[in-house]
Order: sequence, then C-alpha cells, then structure tokens
Amino acid sequence: MKKNLTILMLIMCALYACSHSGNPVEQNYTVPSWTLYQRAIILGQSMEQAKKVLVGKDYPYNINTTINGDPSAQMGIAWFTNASVTGGVVQIIEGKTNKSSAFSKARVIPAAYVAVDTVSYVSVGRDDRNNNDGLMAATGFSAGEKRSYTSNKALIDKLNPNTTYSYRVGKKGAWSPIGSFTTAAAGKETFEFIYITDTQSNTDANFEVSRKTVETAYRQIPDAKFLLITGDLVESAGSQSSEWEWEQWFESMQHIWLQLPIAPAQGNHDASPFSNFFHHFNTDNSFNTKQSDSNAQTAMGGVVYSFVYGDALFMIISYEDFRKGEPYFAALEQWMREQVSAHSHLKWKIAAFHKTMFTGAGHQNGSDGRIVRERMAPVFHDLNIDLALQGHDHVYEVIGVVATEGNNYRRLADAVSNQTMIPATPADGRSLSASVTGREGGIYDVSHGVLYFLNNSAGRKKYYPRSKEQMEDGFPQHGVKDYFSLFNKFGQTGEPTFSRVTVSSASIEVATYTVADTGETTLFDTFKIVKH
Repeated sequence: MKKNLTILMLIMCALYACSHSGNPVEQNYTVPSWTLYQRAIILGQSMEQAKKVLVGKDYPYNINTTINGDPSAQMGIAWFTNASVTGGVVQIIEGKTNKSSAFSKARVIPAAYVAVDTVSYVSVGRDDRNNNDGLMAATGFSAGEKRSYTSNKALIDKLNPNTTYSYRVGKKGAWSPIGSFTTAAAGKETFEFIYITDTQSNTDANFEVSRKTVETAYRQIPDAKFLLITGDLVESAGSQSSEWEWEQWFESMQHIWLQLPIAPAQGNHDASPFSNFFHHFNTDNSFNTKQSDSNAQTAMGGVVYSFVYGDALFMIISYEDFRKGEPYFAALEQWMREQVSAHSHLKWKIAAFHKTMFTGAGHQNGSDGRIVRERMAPVFHDLNIDLALQGHDHVYEVIGVVATEGNNYRRLADAVSNQTMIPATPADGRSLSASVTGREGGIYDVSHGVLYFLNNSAGRKKYYPRSKEQMEDGFPQHGVKDYFSLFNKFGQTGEPTFSRVTVSSASIEVATYTVADTGETTLFDTFKIVKH
C-alpha cells in the first residue's frame, strides 16, 4: 500500500512539476479545487472522477461575513480568489432567496482587493514532522510550497435594522453560492449568539471535528445572530504558518459561513508573518489606524475591535502583541476606557480574547498569562466588565465572580446563588475530570466583579484541570495566592463544546453543550448572569 502511495505521489509530483514548467494547468482552477483534484488522484480516483471537483479559476472561495461596526446598519464581507483574479463585487438584495435571477436588480458594491503573494501553503506542523508522505496525501503539495492569492473585502453599508438580506460575491460568469444574514434590531431586543474557541485544526480528522461541532451548534441555535470564536482557529503559526489550514477552515464549513456572521478573536496559533487572519476577515481596523506609535499597534490589523448588539457592548481584544510592553497595554486600556465611556447607556460589557487571564490548566504557569493578568485585570475590574470570554486552555472553567485589588484577586462567594452540588472528580492535571468543584448551575451577580469563562474547546485537543496542590506549587510562576479558590466551576468535558449565549436587558444566560462523534449533543452546564 505504501509503495503504491509513493508511486502515485511521484506521478503527482511529476504532473505538478510539468504544470510549473510551461503548462500551468492548475492556473485554470481555484487553489482549493486544484488541491482536491490532486488529492483525489493520489488517493486512486480516475482522472475523470477527480475532475468533478475542479472549479474555474475566477470563482471566489473562503467567503465569510463579519461584524464590522454597527451590525444594525452594515456587515463586513471577505473572500479569496486566485492570484491576479480581481474585479469582484458583492451583489445584495433584501429578503431571503436561493434564486440567481433575484439578483437582476441587486445593489452592487465593488470589492477592495490586495495581492497576498507567496504565502506558505503547507508547513511541517506538529502532526506532520518527518512525515512528508502525510502532507502529500493530505494536500498534493510537499512542505514549503508557496501560493499566491487575492484578498477581497467589502463593507456592506446602508442596511436596514432587523432585516434579512441575500448576497453573492464574484463577477459575471463566476458567482458564489447565495448567502444571507440578518441585521441587528435597532433597540435592545433579546438575542442569541454561539460562543466557541480553539478549533485548532490542521488535519482531516480535526477539520471534521470542527465542522461537526459548528454545524451542530448552528442546527441547534438557528436564530443565532453570529458566532464568536476566541482564537486558535488553526494549528500552524509563525514560521510554520499554513494557508492550507485556513483554506480548509473556511471550505469545510463554507455552507455555515454563508449563513452565519463571525466575530473572530486572534489566538497565538493564528499569528503569522503572512497575516492570514487579517486577509481572511473584514473586521474594523480603526484601533491600529488611530495609533501614532507602532509599538501600540497590533502586528495584524482588525484584531482589536468593538460592536454593540442589543443591550451589550462587545470588545474583541488581542493580547498576542504583549511583548510590545507598556505602549501596547496603555493603548489597549485607553481604547477600552473610550469604548465603555461611549456606551455607558448599555447594560452589559462583554470582553472576548484568547490568552487566558485566569486559568487552572496547561497555561496557568505561563509568564505571558501573568503579564496580561497583572496589567489588565485591574482595568477589567475598574471598568466593571461583566463577562470575559476566554480561550487557549481547552478546559471548562467558570472563574469568579472575581474582585481585583492591585494584583490581589478574590472570589466573591456571596455573588453566587442557586447552585446544586454533584460528586466532585479529583484533578491531577493529567487525566479526564468532568467536575473538580462539584457545582452545577448558578446565578452570578457581577455587580462588584468580573466573571471569567472558558467553555473548553470546539476541537479535539484538550487540557486537564490542575489540583489545588499543583496550583499552590506553581505560585512562584503564576503569582496568584489561593488560586484554586477562584474557581466556582472547573472540569474537563472530554468532548468538543459550544455555548448558547442569550443576552437580554435582564440577564445573560449561558448553556454549554458537548458534541459526541455521532453529532449528538448533551447539556453539560448552565448558568445565569445578573447585575443590580
């Protein structure tokens, strides 16, 4: 079997080399479809069968909408095309349709485009080191291959509140499938969104887990207004960045992204010298453009932004540039204070970011987390942030309600009510532990502190809860006294998770579900947030 696979790879390598030596066959097709074609050949399909996956070079791919500014009046949209394929537009009409003929009188918005040249397409990631056969079987390319693209973005503005729109992107003869979205209501109506984190995909098996988790969440919460993901969409980062992973993140879930806007936060695995995150998402970049000091800017644009939905202010934050030190933290603090001041009439203040400010799992002793916590936790407390949605540590933890005084932190025990107790499972930092603290449910009053929440991960990778003794032993690294006492709920679900978050002027309700390999969901935990 391995010998046959090697022969097929050699054939494909020869075919690929030929296409680069004067017969650029692949240039007639989109990058994702050409990759699928090569892979189909490698895996033994006939050429005629494999050709069925090919899509003409002018067609758009990796299409998604993002919240950019006022979600009741506008929506960001982004997509990729092959290198040198430009001239794309958005066509948009009011109402829900699946008919191309409905766009005969559509409003047309030209896309702004930039060349994204010689991006690392396939890297040698953690699961593929010393395994180029695996890389070739997965993509049709060997490690180190480069590809070029066109990043297309448009801002769909002048929309009406609480209205459904249909859209397509591309150009004559090369239109995308039809997508849709619904704008936010103009007032403070109740709404729902999906919260996930850390899909962290880099293999077929991992993309299947991500797809199943997101697909199940959207099927269960069809009225969700957007999906908020707190970082680490892909695995390979930095010098090992892989555009193929980004491509597959969008393509494997394209049917969902055509219907569900995204509010993404940057994770450490999303950092890249090629700025893949920035080129794929069209989020507000005004944080960077307003900074006169480059040390106050984020390395990638569009990773610090805010928006208002219903009675809540959302602040999406990136801590991935923490090494820039005080200029960056000062700019971030000033921006947060400006956002809170400008929206003082709103009931809720929700912050979302990747790098955990408080955690009890694998990154608890990390110096980066300590730097972020000691600089920003006092700011969160001073601004009365109500809910902080985290990522990074792939575990389930409800931390607080936390009151911060300098670098001293304490959980307000009297801020939690209506909880039930279940048998606790001891933690050792090495094995599954569904519930370390043995608490379920609860109503959290955040009038005098911040609730920090991490709902595990939407992918396969998991970390495990540390014991009280392990936390105490880690004090020289993390510097938090009585760290274990900050955890109201703490455990490891063992399966991918998503949360249904319902926001009204009276409360925020969170229900977290696990997703089995069969796609079936199980309610893992619920809680409510109130404020007087």
